[in-house]
Amino acid sequence: MGANPDIGILIAFTAGIISFLSPCILPLIPGYLSFISGISVDRLGESSGQDRIKILSATILFVIGFAIIFVALGASAGLMGVSLMSYRSILTKVAGITIILFALFTMEIIKIPQLYNTKRFQSNTTRERGIWGALPLGMAFGFAWTPCVGPILGSIFMVAATGDTVNQGTMLLSVYALGLGIPFIATALFFNTALNTFGWIKKNYRTVNIISGLLLLLMGVLILTDKMNVVNTYILKLTS
Repeated sequence: MGANPDIGILIAFTAGIISFLSPCILPLIPGYLSFISGISVDRLGESSGQDRIKILSATILFVIGFAIIFVALGASAGLMGVSLMSYRSILTKVAGITIILFALFTMEIIKIPQLYNTKRFQSNTTRERGIWGALPLGMAFGFAWTPCVGPILGSIFMVAATGDTVNQGTMLLSVYALGLGIPFIATALFFNTALNTFGWIKKNYRTVNIISGLLLLLMGVLILTDKMNVVNTYILKLTS
């Protein structure tokens, strides 16, 4: 997909952040932090130094857990792209069209009923095993919540599948996981400030969805028209 800075990498990171802001993830963040750390929600913002370390440690393990799943998805997407190299032109067109459809769904222009279903994972793993239970819980998050972030995650997966190497696919999904994970960790560190920000975002979900959809639409058009490398070259000129 081109030399650095790669617009695919930038989009993947932004997509991870947008996934964090989705309606089926953002409202549940306090509950997740409470569950994985074993500290009640009303104490998260007023926790002691020792509790803060516990919350942060559990959150990092949780992020590592779902990052493992997303990186594995990236490697599989990259492997698929390499194995289908002779069909690269067709695969690129399919990826572009799929991402454009995801963009229209995100902006609520079209309806895809299957993507409205969300699987929520419930477990008492952390209660039984301490904060280390946050790691398998994070891995479960990577599987169980994919319907919720499906359009965005699916779009990044399709981009990864059009790459030249397995490493490119792995890198894209790693960056996506980073974009999704950093807000989790930031929330654990600055819980009270994050809650105020969440309130504003909840009131403006329509705007968030439109911005998300436009981002996906741009990516889909660039892939469909095979212009990703052109944009990469332009960015390189601006930053050189």
